[in-house]
Amino acid sequence: MRSKKASRSHIHLPRATALMVAALMAGAPAFAEVSTADNSPALIAQLQQQIREQEARLAKLEDLLAQAPQSRPGTSPVIQPAAPIGFVSGDKVSDSPASPPSRFKITGDMRLRYEHNSSDGEGRSDSRGVVRGRVAATYAASPDLELGARLVTGDPDDPNSADVSLSNFNDDLQVSLDQIYGKKVFGPLTLVGGKFANPFRRTDLVWDGDVNPQGLAAQYVAVDTGATRIGASALLFPIERSVAAADSTASGVQMTLDQQVGSAWKLGLAAGYYDYEIEATGTANSGDTRTNRLDSTGAYVSDFDLLDLIATASYSGFGNRWPVRFQADAVQNLGADAYDTGYSLSASVGQTGSAGDYSFGYGYHQAEADAVFAAFAQDNIAYGSNYLQHALSASYAISDQLVLDTTLYAYRIKDTALIPLATDDWQQRLRINLVAHF
Repeated sequence: MRSKKASRSHIHLPRATALMVAALMAGAPAFAEVSTADNSPALIAQLQQQIREQEARLAKLEDLLAQAPQSRPGTSPVIQPAAPIGFVSGDKVSDSPASPPSRFKITGDMRLRYEHNSSDGEGRSDSRGVVRGRVAATYAASPDLELGARLVTGDPDDPNSADVSLSNFNDDLQVSLDQIYGKKVFGPLTLVGGKFANPFRRTDLVWDGDVNPQGLAAQYVAVDTGATRIGASALLFPIERSVAAADSTASGVQMTLDQQVGSAWKLGLAAGYYDYEIEATGTANSGDTRTNRLDSTGAYVSDFDLLDLIATASYSGFGNRWPVRFQADAVQNLGADAYDTGYSLSASVGQTGSAGDYSFGYGYHQAEADAVFAAFAQDNIAYGSNYLQHALSASYAISDQLVLDTTLYAYRIKDTALIPLATDDWQQRLRINLVAHF
């Protein structure tokens, strides 16, 4: 077996050789010119000066080569992108726009799930099988322009889930587009239009991971030094169009700061404000309004002007295989007169990037009835707001593309007076997932 030292030499020798050859070629005409002239003292002095310049040039190239970072599996930038969303990376769409294989890409995942629900009270136990499939395609029309679309399973009228229960007398699965967009990069500014991945740093408390906004979004990177990154994201989101009354819309902005502290700690802060103007609700159903307060006409009691603060801290001192991450999210609805706050706390250790890796996590959520806009909040349990929730999770990477994970939720209604016939019994939901990526 080749040693690590030998491997590194094998990797970098061609580059070093190319640099030396280039330097020698640059000086080749001068050497040829001197060799054809008379052997006078002046020409000998000129030759010696050229040799000294060549040696200085080679020394500089060797220094640059020694300082160049080595490419190793598992390495990552000091500061990750400000929003883990996929639609903005701060880089060009394609490093090799002239190469046909890199212009068109297909990615996706498939998830098989077993779910069991139970209750401490008199609620009935229930089990079901669930599947989800997603296939995304992107095309780099130019180095700065990307076109993309994604097909998913699930009910197209459900904005925060692509799951399909195995039932309905063996009927075929529904498939629809949940993303179709164009993305244009202007240096530190990226614009995207259509229906696309969420542009904000988020947790499930406020934004479910399956919610893909529509309209126009932008991200801007103001500072990126490697150790410090400052950015901003903005969104204009038409929710419901009405020809007889005002439309329902949402807009939002989020500022982010990431800072490397020492060699092992990375800290992040995100402050967002989301303004919902809900006027038209013609296509909304009970799955959208869910646990928000409604008046006798079915309209929302509160406005939704959400102030959302997210803080993260990660520690890598235990090695790449065992990163530790902490996250806190606090939200307040400035448009509500009551039941207006929520927060979540979570911690995890480990990762599942390679075969044989493990990860473990715990999270606690608490959301009052109008703390969040329930239509777009988490759907891990039956309630989008007005709940208390504990979650324990464990994951194991069977291979680089196949992960087995399980999560146990324990949850209950927070304010039972707001829901007729509701109880404060704790309910449990166990999910076992087998997820394949390609």
